[in-house]
Amino acid sequence: MPADDYARSGVDTDEADRALARLLLELSPTQAYGPRMEVGVGHFAAVIRVGPLQLALTTDGVGTKLLIAELAERYESVGIDCVAMNVNDLICVGAEPVAMLDYIAVERADPEVFAQIGRSLAEGARQAGVSIVGGETAQVRDMLKGAVEGRGLDLVGMAIGVVPDGGLIDGSTIQPGDALLGIESSGLHSNGYSLARAALLQKLKLDEYVEELGCSLVDALLEPVHIYVRQAKALAEASVRVRAMAHITGDGLLNLRRVEAPVGFELTSLPEPPPIFQLIERLGEVSRGEMRTVFNMGIGFAVVVAEADADKALELIRGTGLDAWQIGFAVADPERRVRLVEERLVGTSKHFTPE
Repeated sequence: MPADDYARSGVDTDEADRALARLLLELSPTQAYGPRMEVGVGHFAAVIRVGPLQLALTTDGVGTKLLIAELAERYESVGIDCVAMNVNDLICVGAEPVAMLDYIAVERADPEVFAQIGRSLAEGARQAGVSIVGGETAQVRDMLKGAVEGRGLDLVGMAIGVVPDGGLIDGSTIQPGDALLGIESSGLHSNGYSLARAALLQKLKLDEYVEELGCSLVDALLEPVHIYVRQAKALAEASVRVRAMAHITGDGLLNLRRVEAPVGFELTSLPEPPPIFQLIERLGEVSRGEMRTVFNMGIGFAVVVAEADADKALELIRGTGLDAWQIGFAVADPERRVRLVEERLVGTSKHFTPE
């Protein structure tokens, strides 16, 4: 596939950036109307001060992964995904997630589909330690068309967390030489599905067993997102000096560029991408730079700590049941470049390109 195939599959990130810039320009005056923003637009979560509390806020959805759920008539993981995409952003600013709302829009309100979504939202909430305190549903048949007639669905969440006094994390304290740790993902998580579908579904059937995956294609594509709240808590409770955290979603490891400090990152020891990514890369003839831009490639969350704390942090993370590695280190760089040394790729904006 050519390098712009993600745009051809339906996601033009450059156009989206231009549209977002226009939206933010119109919204910027509203910051004067309410509470002071401690961390604003561009971070993983917004942080505002309300009286003595610092509240972190996020909103996110499941995206076109829902089209796979619709085709398979399986919704047992999408609620977990919705919770994960929100709470994983909250913890990046040092917040403890406390509550969520959800919004479900459908072509047709099917009680069994709602029951499956409800169970999966509840499981995600259990894993994250949050309460789902309300939400909204809407039947919008004329607005929403899914992969199968009558099954169109969108699932979005909003989460809130509390940042303890002195606990705000924005990446401003990163020093050159700090260790960059990567925590394993469970697969695609909930990003890049337009490209994944374009690459895979022309050559494989959803219910087909794929030897290199060790399961059916649909099982791999519906694997729920890892929720990283336990890992963040383990580090906080052990008083590890966390300098930054990054949820690796769309844009891949370029999410590391959201930190406040004028640093870049040299990634020298990335693990081999799991089989699902290799399958997309091969069948879709997708360049490695495009793969690194669109997908997490096996690293679902990243943590920056002082080099002296790296071994302790890795031990704590692995003690929660997930694998983790030291994948690189911070370097002084006002351009905030992310270099993948072994793959000879560099990211300076929204794309990884060959050096």
